Amino acid sequence: MAGKITPRPFPESPVVDSVEAFGAFVRSLRTQQQLRIDDAAALCGVSVQLLSDLENGNRSVGLNKALGVAQQLGLSLLAIPKSEQPRVIATIKRQSS
Repeated sequence: MAGKITPRPFPESPVVDSVEAFGAFVRSLRTQQQLRIDDAAALCGVSVQLLSDLENGNRSVGLNKALGVAQQLGLSLLAIPKSEQPRVIATIKRQSS
């Protein structure tokens, strides 16, 4: 029997500006749902290796697969112009406090 999964917090910034940042969000969401990597991979219809690569920021994971995993785990992405980031982040922080 596997040990208890330790939930990882979401990254402090909601901005996903790298594959590493995207992977950190995916890992946080998976662990907060108490899903082992093999169970999450099965749920998402991908291999354990692909999910591991995604969580670790490996650039070889295709965008279609990455977005599919995010959707299956319940992670939404919002695309906004970079010039709007400060305003949107401030609004998100106000609404979440």
